[in-house]
Amino acid sequence: MTKALFINGSPRKQWNTAQLLQKAMEGAKDAGAEVEMVNLYDRNLNYKGCMSCFACKVKGGRKGVCLFKDDLQSIMEKAVEADVLVCGSPVYCGYPSANLRAFMERLIFPAVNYSDFGHPVINKPKHSATIYTMNCPNEQIYKDNAYDILMDVNARQLGMFGPTEILYSFDTYQFNDYNRYETAAIDEHRKASVRDTQFPKDLEKAYELGKKLVTDSMI
Repeated sequence: MTKALFINGSPRKQWNTAQLLQKAMEGAKDAGAEVEMVNLYDRNLNYKGCMSCFACKVKGGRKGVCLFKDDLQSIMEKAVEADVLVCGSPVYCGYPSANLRAFMERLIFPAVNYSDFGHPVINKPKHSATIYTMNCPNEQIYKDNAYDILMDVNARQLGMFGPTEILYSFDTYQFNDYNRYETAAIDEHRKASVRDTQFPKDLEKAYELGKKLVTDSMI
């Protein structure tokens, strides 16, 4: 059976990023995949980014998978074996969240082939996608702030494993009560309108994305 792994790189387990990943997971499941969600900010997870131990480059050793022993190791094994991999993150200071970046380091570096840079070490090709959520109002401002460079470069690294896509969700609703926070520059009513009109469309896109990734992986 097709295995689909969903990585939530947001500290929030029920908000925008998580909801979109959940919808993508539903689409993947409806397409026939075995699905699993991992929350990288789970309090029980203690891990770091790449430790430069180079165990993944030792001659005669196991290639293409991070071998550093911490709480991320079993998750890395699942990521390597997955047919479909979907990562999600909010935009923090122009980058994906720190925990997702750490995950990506541990996933990508073992695949870098020091004997032939043009041919990454891939134990199992996979279809993948990245879902980004953000306060940024629209795609043009996203590009004006160079987020398409800062964020998308991270996402496209998954392309070394096979076809990869990016789904953006702009102008997301951030709080249950805007009156509690210093948000004078933010139009809450517009945010609420986007939440009620655009975000449901983004959820549907996420569902279709999950479904498509699984279907494509079976071809």
